[in-house]
Amino acid sequence: MPNSRERTLTKAVILSAGMGTRLGELTRDRPKVMVEIAGRPMLEHHVLWMREAGITDFFINLFYLGPVIESYFGDGARWGVKIHYSHEEKLLGTAGSLYGFQEQLTDTFLVQYGDVYSRLDLKRFQEFHQGRNSAATLVVHPSSHPHDSDIVTLAEDGRIERLYHKPGDDRFGNIGNAGAYLLEPVAMDYLTEERREQDFCKHVFPKMLAAEERVFGYNTDDLLLDVGTPERLAWIEQYLSDL
Repeated sequence: MPNSRERTLTKAVILSAGMGTRLGELTRDRPKVMVEIAGRPMLEHHVLWMREAGITDFFINLFYLGPVIESYFGDGARWGVKIHYSHEEKLLGTAGSLYGFQEQLTDTFLVQYGDVYSRLDLKRFQEFHQGRNSAATLVVHPSSHPHDSDIVTLAEDGRIERLYHKPGDDRFGNIGNAGAYLLEPVAMDYLTEERREQDFCKHVFPKMLAAEERVFGYNTDDLLLDVGTPERLAWIEQYLSDL
């Protein structure tokens, strides 16, 4: 019998509310997702990469200098996609971003951290997620800085056994959260009814694990890089110029 979740992935939430204080002057007049990489805003790289993989509906949460994003992207028609926005009066955290889109995220959707440059193979990621009938699948990979990463321990089949919210240390290994998830709508049942700050790795995923939901880690060597510091931003610029 085919998996009931075997459908084309068309929806993505891109977390875009952050202020980007680590980037200093680069974010004085723009949100961090609008900082340019190789001549394009980081957020545009996300839209182009995901559109190529079949994503057509984008859900973007706004807080710091949100009008900069809206004026650049509008409704997404220029890129052949639809963009929906949610305005946060205060930062609601990574999972709290979903409050603004609960009625629209009715099937499998991608969550992508806006400050993580990615070349994730979404087809393979979705196949892994569907093949395990997973409620939530986290992209994970070895971290060179586990002390400030969300760390997971995995069973042989990839199921997440434990999740250690940052700051961590080397006691729990170095398999870290890479900043991209595939979620089923059931994940939103683990948000609080009250609209308040919620973090995936601190609040939502631990609750799902406690309830014995199927939560997996997809360990890949595809490129996913947090570019939230000037040093990492310079690295990805050099990487792209060398291609």
